[in-house]
Amino acid sequence: MADSQSTNDLRPDLDETINVSEAHGAIKDSSPAVGREKSVRENGMEAVSLWLILVSGIVVLVGGAVLGQGGSFFGYDELTKTDHVRGKSPVEEETIIPPISVLALLQKEGQKLYSACASCHQASGAGQSGVYPPLAGSEWVTGNTEQLAMIIHNGVGGPIKVAGVDYNNNMGAIGANFGPKELASIMTFIRTSWGNDASLVTPEMAENALAISKKRGGKPTTAEELQKNHDKMLPGDTLDPDTLFDPETWEPVPAAE
Repeated sequence: MADSQSTNDLRPDLDETINVSEAHGAIKDSSPAVGREKSVRENGMEAVSLWLILVSGIVVLVGGAVLGQGGSFFGYDELTKTDHVRGKSPVEEETIIPPISVLALLQKEGQKLYSACASCHQASGAGQSGVYPPLAGSEWVTGNTEQLAMIIHNGVGGPIKVAGVDYNNNMGAIGANFGPKELASIMTFIRTSWGNDASLVTPEMAENALAISKKRGGKPTTAEELQKNHDKMLPGDTLDPDTLFDPETWEPVPAAE
């Protein structure tokens, strides 16, 4: 009997009435350490260390402080030169100036030249009553171009009637040193400004005017001479005011095909 009882005591402490799953569950619930060991976790789902969070926060604060100092921590002053000016590039930069209409080109250049006339004829072209004749609405300005060219290039002296008013002051030769471009520009400007609606004067026409002026010796003109010898249009081909010109070469730009 004693041997039989000893043999029975060596059996596992289990019997058919014990539910293994419930027994294990009870062990798990009763021991947190065992629960953690038995739990299954996916990679990447582990808890982040508190120390890692603290270190990252310190790095962010230090980085913000550096940026707030404008980079002074890096000693940028050692890498720059005060009042340094970059040298000219060895490669020439090509500047392309777009073409503009011949009328706009002549008006633009003529307006610059007219500053020498504005003190007498005023910026408005109205002149000074009884002293300097107006250019706005003047028949000498909007009429035949050879008369106007002789007045500008040679000046005019003695009595002259402008817009029904008599004037008798001498006008100097403001265009004595003008070339064809300058003479064409100022003539076109005053013929197309302040309500004047006359044709433009081309550099070719102005060149012919200079040749005519040279033949007469350069002395001042008079109203009588202008009416007798120069009451006509300057020779030369006319241009459509919208014809495109190169502002640098003063040559027509070929139409795009």
